[in-house]
Amino acid sequence: MSYLFSFQGRINRAKIWLFILVTLAWEIVVGLVARFGLSWTNYVHSFHAMAENSKAGYALGRAPLPWPDPVNGTGWIAVGVIALLVLLYFFALLAVYTKRLHDRNKSAWWLLPFVFIPWGLAIFHSMAAPNVFAMGPFFGPLGMGPGMAHLVGTILGLWAFIELFFFRGTSGENRFGPDPLR
Repeated sequence: MSYLFSFQGRINRAKIWLFILVTLAWEIVVGLVARFGLSWTNYVHSFHAMAENSKAGYALGRAPLPWPDPVNGTGWIAVGVIALLVLLYFFALLAVYTKRLHDRNKSAWWLLPFVFIPWGLAIFHSMAAPNVFAMGPFFGPLGMGPGMAHLVGTILGLWAFIELFFFRGTSGENRFGPDPLR
């Protein structure tokens, strides 16, 4: 449990790569809860309708989709379980990233450029140009705003990925604890 939910100590590269398997297992559980707790047939049909609408020349979101509310009765329990699992996952992600940053002798403040700024820029990009497929990535009042947000978020995310998943941690003990490889 301390591997996933503690912000103290250090972990090496192998353990952050292991977190990808943890993420995959988590996604499978969320998918199973969604599959058996919600009426997802309408959701799948909406993707087929979107494909047909785009073939017919409609911009995304213009033609009506077969989307009745899939949440009813016990579906709300599934939504609650999914919400809890997603919150626990984000907490675990932040804890694992923090410990990996500690291994690189960096504080948790590095979560700001590695996690929170890319997430915020992704939200800005999706809100500024919700229909990116129809308008292109550089749509916006300034033309380049959402596109630049997307570019900066991608660069920060790539930097975080390289820093956390590929660079070796500090040799020996550092201010965050002993070397996890010894």
